[in-house]
Amino acid sequence: MSFEDYFNRIVENVNINIEKYLKGDIQELYEASFYLFKAGGKRLRPLILVSSADLLGGDLNRAYLAGASVEVLHTFTLIHDDIMDEDTTRRGMPTVHVKWGIPMAILAGDLLHAKAFEILNEAFRGMSSNKITRAFEIFTKAIIIISEGQALDMQFEDKVTVSEEEYLDMIKRKTAMLFSSSAALGGLIATDNEKEIQALADYGLNLGISFQIVDDILGLIADEKELGKPVYSDIREGKKTLLVIKTMKEATDEEKKILLKALGNKNASKDELITAAEIIRKYSLEYAYNKAEEYARKAIEALESIDWKNDEAGKALKYLAEFTVKRRK
Repeated sequence: MSFEDYFNRIVENVNINIEKYLKGDIQELYEASFYLFKAGGKRLRPLILVSSADLLGGDLNRAYLAGASVEVLHTFTLIHDDIMDEDTTRRGMPTVHVKWGIPMAILAGDLLHAKAFEILNEAFRGMSSNKITRAFEIFTKAIIIISEGQALDMQFEDKVTVSEEEYLDMIKRKTAMLFSSSAALGGLIATDNEKEIQALADYGLNLGISFQIVDDILGLIADEKELGKPVYSDIREGKKTLLVIKTMKEATDEEKKILLKALGNKNASKDELITAAEIIRKYSLEYAYNKAEEYARKAIEALESIDWKNDEAGKALKYLAEFTVKRRK
């Protein structure tokens, strides 16, 4: 089976479970909640979770449910993030708060947050009480840490300087934690071996860091239509990405002035944003890609420390780590 066929099978089964649970008689609420799922998305977190379970011979039906749970949770964070960042497009479509208004978007996010727990409960129903408790510990901890990461990201917008260490800590919390938790939940479905579950968690964490660094890069170099969201929005919002941090260390004083004029300026002109992006590319693009590759390698090392029960799943997880650095959207 090709990687594409393997992943498509996972996505199809995860989508069936998402659709099953996102139905209700309050039409506008459920339409707003289901909206982003119809717009597409990579389903990376469910792919990681199901492949991790499959790697160790776990029950795929449970994994499909748990995969739906993490994707529903992820979508909740996207809806609320878009409100906080005042983003107007997501996956090439108007954001939920633009289409339905902020109050309904907040409610849609709240509903998805609750539904994620409902689906996770179903995924682990009938398993040992220890496994159920562990699953909810992993899931709840992820939500807490993601919230902390989002708070740090917002605080960084008002800070003049942010270190690389602070940035990495923030993306570990905001992005990589859910990758890590997805891999750990997949492992938990299949095994009680804490060493293997931890290795999967390490795989997910490093993959998530690599993914976020590349996401920041794509915000500068990607085609807007292909990316599905505005390019340069990170500059306009004043995001202290790895690229900005490195550039502020290396650029000339004149270049720093130009960059700071656009950074965090919601009224910056397109020309100012383009010039700022060119300066950032000049000093940090290669550095950021090298960092992304470094964390992708760490993810693969963690994966290869595990005794694979299913080579197809192992190769698929390895491919995800390699693809993360090469992707263009």
